[in-house]
Amino acid sequence: MNFDLVIAGVGGQGVLTIAAVLDRAAHEQGLYFKQSEVHGMAQRGGAVSAFVRLSDRPVASDLIARGSASLLLSVEPLEALRYTQLLKPDGWIVSDITPMLNLSDYPDLAKVHQVLFSAPRLVALDATRLAHKAGTIKAQNIAALGAAAMHLPLPMEAIEKQIRALFERKGERIVNANLHAFRKGDAASRFTVALLAAGIDGDTVARVVSHIHFPPHPVSAEVTAEWAQRLRAPDDAAHWIAQFAQQGELARLETLVAA
Repeated sequence: MNFDLVIAGVGGQGVLTIAAVLDRAAHEQGLYFKQSEVHGMAQRGGAVSAFVRLSDRPVASDLIARGSASLLLSVEPLEALRYTQLLKPDGWIVSDITPMLNLSDYPDLAKVHQVLFSAPRLVALDATRLAHKAGTIKAQNIAALGAAAMHLPLPMEAIEKQIRALFERKGERIVNANLHAFRKGDAASRFTVALLAAGIDGDTVARVVSHIHFPPHPVSAEVTAEWAQRLRAPDDAAHWIAQFAQQGELARLETLVAA
């Protein structure tokens, strides 16, 4: 087994915290790993990235070649676009949609989303707001990690154990907030995969999922099926995308089902 992961974001967003959690979980699972990092200037919002390579055999290099990454995990949408060339043809992208406006000439966000949402295997979520709902906006990176979890060669429990260990010195409230953020991200990812499997086009799925407030547990099959049924109709899908785009808060998961 070989699994290459690219983690991207901006200084201060916790990119290296994600890498540390995964490194420790991999070590506990008896896997080999190597990691390389590129540090930007956090105080100036510089780019930060980490390459994490996991394997059941010794890893020779810490670099990831073009076209060989199984997963790109980004906590900033523009940073996600920087690294797409490293993905395998069947690789997944997991990205927060909330920008870090650290550049004076940051591109138009609608255009950034348009390009990002065209990816065929994408989990787009509002990790920043999900983290806030979970109890601390600082858990944005952990919400994004949760959205990546089902695509990683590591058990959920192993990752959660390392999250708990990382934050336990800050008290039970912070531990629970991070675990809730992690599980909300996982729910968003599983919901995304289910909608894609139901034949909903990726752009629609990304625009809908990124506006939903997910619970800290997987969405039921019944609710998922109802969403898929409504979103198969192009007019219905367009209506809900427009509705979600207009509101300033995440929509409740039951919104469409109850309509």
